[in-house]
Amino acid sequence: MEKSLLYKLVLNGQRGVAVNSSYFEHAYSSKHGKVRIYKVKRVSLKSKLWAADPANRVCDAPGSWYCVGQYPPALQEFINSRRNFKQLSSP
Repeated sequence: MEKSLLYKLVLNGQRGVAVNSSYFEHAYSSKHGKVRIYKVKRVSLKSKLWAADPANRVCDAPGSWYCVGQYPPALQEFINSRRNFKQLSSP
């Protein structure tokens, strides 16, 4: 669990846990630390252009404000290599 990105983002700065500051910049924490927002650094221009292209948005209706999120094609190999979390049952 200590290797997961989510674990590192949630516990960043606590218990000796740190995220790679060349990829993530802490942008905001709520008053009681329940919400943390990070800026992703070093996003490629190709990914930014892909995300900005309206043709790559999957919306429920033309011109709608509700659009399902998608990842740029450059991340597909990484997404395919991920391992889903399993629900662990109590003994």
